[in-house]
Amino acid sequence: MKPVYQLYPSEIGAKGKAYLALRRCRAEDVDETLQRGREELLGQGATEIYVTSSDPAAPLEEGVRGGCRLVHVRDMLWMERELQELPTEAQGVTLVPLERSRGGAWLTLHNECFFDMPNSATYGPLDLERALSPECRCGFAYWKDIPVGVYELALSQDLPEVEGIALCKDFRGKGLGRSLLAALLSQLRDAGYRRCRLLVATDNQNAFGLYRSMGFKAAGVQSQWFQMLAE
Repeated sequence: MKPVYQLYPSEIGAKGKAYLALRRCRAEDVDETLQRGREELLGQGATEIYVTSSDPAAPLEEGVRGGCRLVHVRDMLWMERELQELPTEAQGVTLVPLERSRGGAWLTLHNECFFDMPNSATYGPLDLERALSPECRCGFAYWKDIPVGVYELALSQDLPEVEGIALCKDFRGKGLGRSLLAALLSQLRDAGYRRCRLLVATDNQNAFGLYRSMGFKAAGVQSQWFQMLAE
C-alpha cells in the first residue's frame, strides 16, 4: 500500500506556515512519509510545519518521528449547544448579511480578523463564492455603525455550524465577541434550529473560553495537530 498524504502550502507566503495530513499509511511507513512531506514543504519555503493523521492505523504522538520532534499543539474540537435557552446579548452588535457587491470588503476584513488565529486560512475568490452560496450565511458584524468583525454560518447539514466569528484586534476584549455569538445563536433559533455546533482549536484560548462560557460542550475531537520541529 502506497502512503497517501496531503500538503497544504497555501499559508506559506503570508505566514510561513504549512500543513501535512496523513490519509493512509502503514505504521512502518510513517517516519519515511513524514520526512518526505516535511522536505517538500521546506522546499516550498515553509518555516512552520504542522501534521495530523486521519488513519487509525498510523496514529501520531509526541516524540521523535521522521527525523524531527513532534510536539502536540492543538486539538480541533467539535462543540455543540442547544438553542432553546440563549444568553442575553451584552452589547449591540448588528449582523449585516454579505452581498456580492461588498465581497471584496468582506474578504479583506475576514483575512485581517483571522490572520493571527491558530490554524486559520487566508481566504480568496473561491472562498468568497462559497460564502455567497445558498448553504452559507456570512456577513459583517457592526458596532456603532463600524464594521468590527465577520461571521460565517454553514447550513448544508442537519446540524448548522458556526464556521467562524472574529473581530478586528482593536475591538477585542470589549464583550463584542460574546454579543456577536449570541446574535448568531438567536438567528439560528429563529430559523427553527434546535441545536448547533462549531469547531475550535483548543490553543485558541480566547475563542475556546468564549464558547465554553456561552454553553457549548465538547462533542468529540476531529483531529490532533503536532508541530514538526528540527531535532
